Amino acid sequence: MGPEFEQDGKHVFVYGSLMYLPVWGQVVKGVYPCLNAVAKGYQRHAVPGETYPAMVADPGAQVQGLVWLNVLPEDVKNLDAFEGPEYERREIEVVLNTSGETLKAETYIWLNPGVLTDELWSVSGFEAEGMQAFLNKHVGNWNSTGQRK
Repeated sequence: MGPEFEQDGKHVFVYGSLMYLPVWGQVVKGVYPCLNAVAKGYQRHAVPGETYPAMVADPGAQVQGLVWLNVLPEDVKNLDAFEGPEYERREIEVVLNTSGETLKAETYIWLNPGVLTDELWSVSGFEAEGMQAFLNKHVGNWNSTGQRK
């Protein structure tokens, strides 16, 4: 690992709403660089009735996302609170798109895969229709209470 990836904080791999600055910037206080990355061995499903995704283990799949670099502990705590009890933060390996280099990163794994269907989460659908609904439902509430509905 080159010196550009040395850590004071944790690298955090995100694969849904937190890939977007209107969401990420409301949850964390710091400014962090990010890189495109892939989590191999996982799949991203739509959560029934919601606009956000759930990532679960799936050996034959992979999830495209972003890895935010050196996220400080205070902001990791904010992310934990934002993700809520449906997710558990775990360390995984991700592969950087540009270099093929692997990097250890924390990510949020969905804890109740039994509620998921085969429907995969759509990045383009979220961008076209889901982001505003997500911001209204979850981020607006986050801003006023510090907890996601």
